This record gives sequence, structure tokens and C-alpha cells, in this order.
Amino acid sequence: MSRGEFDWGPVFRILGLVLVLAAWEWIGRSRLWGDSFPALSAMLDAYDTPVRREILGRALLRTATSASLGLCIGACASLLLVTIGHLLKPLHQGIDSFATTIHAIPTIAFGPVLILVAGPETTPVVLSALAAYFPIMVALDSALKFAPRAPHDLAAVLGASPTRAFVRIHFPAAVPGFIDGLRMGAPGAVIGAALGEWFGAPRGLGVLIISSLQNVRIPQLWAAALLCVACSLIAYTALSMLHRWAHRRYTW
Repeated sequence: MSRGEFDWGPVFRILGLVLVLAAWEWIGRSRLWGDSFPALSAMLDAYDTPVRREILGRALLRTATSASLGLCIGACASLLLVTIGHLLKPLHQGIDSFATTIHAIPTIAFGPVLILVAGPETTPVVLSALAAYFPIMVALDSALKFAPRAPHDLAAVLGASPTRAFVRIHFPAAVPGFIDGLRMGAPGAVIGAALGEWFGAPRGLGVLIISSLQNVRIPQLWAAALLCVACSLIAYTALSMLHRWAHRRYTW
């Protein structure tokens, strides 16, 4: 874009969002899709009293905490597996196959087993980690595998050991890919936490969604679901900003 030329991109994005919200309000008010799709203004009624705001706020805090812990655990597990695979080359294919097999199992299938093994309090965190680790692992592994030749050549010239080269050169060059994996895994972590709360957790947005569905409190159900969406979008946006910084800082 030349100097003095106005960037219309943000304006069009905001306009598109406004049009979507306006269409949502019109469809809800006209009952075009029935009572199960309320208007946005009806969803805001779920926040009209301090008690309701407190219920939604506590549920959001619980789900966000479980998702954050799950994302951190998934990131640590991915980092450990990828590090072992790259330092011990014979194990790389086996680790990759193991991670792919675990990811192929539907996350929700782990729920009943985890309730018995880990308990209802821990299940949302574990399901969150299981939902988040694979995108992080794939992004980090790809960043290391397809990194520019300059870091590898530098490590070879300096005569660095594989471990030292990985810690000092290869992994720093792959930091943007690692953060990109975190960005892709964050929405999955939120979904995993909400799913885990369906299996008997005492609180959380997942619990609130199930109880609202059972009691036919449709606006509250949508309000809780939108809080899940907002949580995912905030995490994705924050990690996108971090990714842009890491790309400028660590790209060769």
C-alpha cells in the first residue's frame, strides 16, 4: 500500500461483522428459525441481573482456567515429544504414529473413562490438553523439519552437538511455528474443556449449557455458548499478535 492510501480492510471487516449481527437480530425477532434461535437482544437478557451475571462469570472463569491449563499441558507434551523425536531420530516415526493414533480417537470418547480415572474436576483439563496438543505438535514439527538451511549450516560450522544445536539454534528458529500451533490449538482447548464439563464437572460453561438445555432456557444456553466462542476468539487474537512478534524476532 502506497503512502497516503487508506486501508479499507478493517472497515470492511467491521462492516461485515455489523451486517452479521444485524441479520442475526432480524432472524431472531422474526422467529424465522423458530424459538431455538433467539435474537441477540434476547441473549443479552441472560445478563440482566447480578445473579445471572455472577453465574455466567463463574462458569466462564472455570472453563477459561481449565482450557488454559489444558493448552499449557498440551504444549508441554508436544514440545517434549517433538524434542525427543528430533534428538533421537529412530524414535521419530513411532512418536509421530502414536500421536496421530491418539488424535484420531474422538475426544469425547475419552470422557467416561477419564471420569473414572481422573475424576470430574480433572477431566475438562485432560480433554482440553488432548484437543490442543496435536496442532501444536504438527506445527512445531513442521517448523523444525522445514526450517531454513541457515541455522543448520551455522550449527554444523560451529561443531555444535545435536542437543546444543537444538536448544540454541533450531528451536529458537521454530518459535514462530510453535506459537502458530498454540494459536491453532487454543480453540480446541476451549472446546475440550467445555466437553469435559459435560461428564459431571461441578461448574463451567459446559455444565451451564447442559443445564440450560434441560431446563429449556434457550437465551441462557446461547449466552453460555457465545462466551465459549468469545473465549476462543480472545485466545486466538492474543496468540496471533504474539505470533506476529515472534515472526519478526526469530525468522532468519
